[in-house]
Amino acid sequence: MKREDNVVGYDLAGYPYNKKYQPDEDKFGDRYGGYASWNKWILFYDFAVQGYDLYFRYKGREFHFVTGKDHVALCDDHYTEEYQCFPDGNTMIEQFEIDGKKLIDIIDELEDVEPV
Repeated sequence: MKREDNVVGYDLAGYPYNKKYQPDEDKFGDRYGGYASWNKWILFYDFAVQGYDLYFRYKGREFHFVTGKDHVALCDDHYTEEYQCFPDGNTMIEQFEIDGKKLIDIIDELEDVEPV
């Protein structure tokens, strides 16, 4: 399944959005692109929809994810070796675990979240 089939939708003006985790500017305003926090904006939009690579820290540990044409992967800090793969950004956000906690449940605890 292509990333676009599972993750990316397009509004009437042709702009991409996350079909599963849609922004809500009425509820959250436009400061973070319609999401409640910077971390959610970066993960749900820049990473999952736009396909940027991703960096963040959690409790002093660094995490790097690379986005390919047909998957995303946890990788080394040089983005050259892949350790764990997922079919798309939303699936990674939902299934990746750190210390037994799903990433989706600790998004706002992440530090230094940046698209790369």
